[in-house]
Amino acid sequence: MDVSRPYTIVVRVDGTPEGYAAAEYACSLCVKLKVSYRLIFLYVVALYRRTALNLINRQTDQLNADIREDAENSMLKCKQFLSRFESLVSYEWISIKDEGNIGPIMVQFIHDGLNSPVDLVVVGRTVDTGIKKIVGGHVSDYIIANLKCPVMVVKNEYDFSDDEGGN
Repeated sequence: MDVSRPYTIVVRVDGTPEGYAAAEYACSLCVKLKVSYRLIFLYVVALYRRTALNLINRQTDQLNADIREDAENSMLKCKQFLSRFESLVSYEWISIKDEGNIGPIMVQFIHDGLNSPVDLVVVGRTVDTGIKKIVGGHVSDYIIANLKCPVMVVKNEYDFSDDEGGN
């Protein structure tokens, strides 16, 4: 690692227990690091692709509108969850929206969208939903197979019992 740049960690965060566990793991790691770091929480919104058929596109547009609305609500919850770490670690929040599956969107962003090399990617063990589940498989498997940097896959070990009283 080049000591002139910070150790860069990208975390896929979403509104799932696995996403929260990945965020918690990354924050815990950053607290323990003895070097400067750059912690990036990445929220990926995967939309359905439009086609050349207008009839299908109307349905696709409605589905994508629902996905965007759900993503906005989920991002608010994620940011609220992450606020508990603000006094412990500094971090950046990046959200990206694109057509396709989460894994390829995330890999493309890490390859082309960041201006610095990534030293570690942290993801929870989650599966795409809906039709994407049938063709996409585990997001973490895709990330591992398509990134050249280390990937830490975190199982859901976050204890939500602390949060239940605050709802």
